[in-house]
Amino acid sequence: MNISLRLARADDAERVFAWRNDPSVRSASFDSREIAWEEHRAWFLRTLERVDRSLLIAEQEEKPVGVVRFDVVDEVVEVSIFLDPALTGQGYGTTMLREGVTWVRRNLAGVHTLRAKVKPDNPASMKIFENAGFSESLRVYDLNL
Repeated sequence: MNISLRLARADDAERVFAWRNDPSVRSASFDSREIAWEEHRAWFLRTLERVDRSLLIAEQEEKPVGVVRFDVVDEVVEVSIFLDPALTGQGYGTTMLREGVTWVRRNLAGVHTLRAKVKPDNPASMKIFENAGFSESLRVYDLNL
């Protein structure tokens, strides 16, 4: 599977909005609420200007298939990934993530660790990260009051 990554552009906002608000994507997200268009649009435009965040669009033959986001905090980069919901289960996630690791190596000097947070009820994401070479290093326990 041939996947390429490019920096997101303003004209990607609607597509990313639709994917992000799909129930399957929301259920895997730590913030699972439905996002209003104006909130998303403002977040998206701010994201494009941030120097500590890279938002990439994954493409196969110039057709967008997913999103990879990197948030830089010192020498650690937090990774977030989601696909076009119509393409889940077809192997895109691992390929996108591997391309993302290559992108970080080429574009983010000084980074020593990539980190992903995955909900415990999301075995598909766990498998994607494991297949891309990530290993579990930490468990976090919360008590919601």
